[in-house]
Amino acid sequence: VLPLVCLPGLLCDAGIFDPLRTALAKSVTDLRTMDLPSDDSFDSFVAQIAADLPPHSALLGMSMGSYLALALAVLVPDKVAGLVLIGTNAAADSPRAAALRGKVTAWAAREGMPALAASIADSMLSPARRTDADLRAVILQMAEATGLETFTAHQTALAGRPDQTSQLAAISCPVLVLTGSEDTITPPATGRAVAEGVANGRFVLLDGVG
Repeated sequence: VLPLVCLPGLLCDAGIFDPLRTALAKSVTDLRTMDLPSDDSFDSFVAQIAADLPPHSALLGMSMGSYLALALAVLVPDKVAGLVLIGTNAAADSPRAAALRGKVTAWAAREGMPALAASIADSMLSPARRTDADLRAVILQMAEATGLETFTAHQTALAGRPDQTSQLAAISCPVLVLTGSEDTITPPATGRAVAEGVANGRFVLLDGVG
C-alpha cells in the first residue's frame, strides 16, 4: 500500500487534511501529513522534505504544497509514485506577483493575522462559501497557529521559487490536477497547463469551487 503524503498550502497546517483523512478512512490506510518548516528558501524546503519522504509515496499537495510536490517529483523520482495537485502552477511568480507577496506580508504585520485570515476568506473562497462561519474559523485558527514569522518566510520562499514549466516533461508518474472554477489565485488555465505538460496527466475542474 502506497503512503499518501499530504503537503499543505500557505498559512495552512496539517489539520487542513482532517476531512480528507475521514473521507478516505476506508480506502487509504496510510495517510500522512507534513507541517512545513519555517524556511525562506524554496530549494531548502524541497531538500528538507525529500530527506523525510518515505519511498514510493503518493504526494498530495495543495497550492504551495503542490509547487513543492512538483519539485520533489523531479528531485527524487524514485520516491514519488504519483501526484495529486490541488490549485497548482508550474510557473514562477512574475515580478509583480513577487512584489505583491512582500506588500501582503507588510500589511499582515501592520493589521494582524485575524485581518489577514479575513482577507483570505473574502478573496480566495468561492462566493458560496465566504459566509461559512465554521470554514472562516478554521482559516483564522490556522493563520494564527502559523504566525507572522513563518508566513513571512514562506512568502519569501514562494516569491523566489524557480519556474518549473520546463521540468514537467521529466515527470513520468501519474499526475491528477484539481482546480476550482472560482480559483482566482491558481486559475484553471494554470492547472490545465501542468496536466498537459507532464507525460501522464489528468485535469479535473471542480465547478463552483474556490
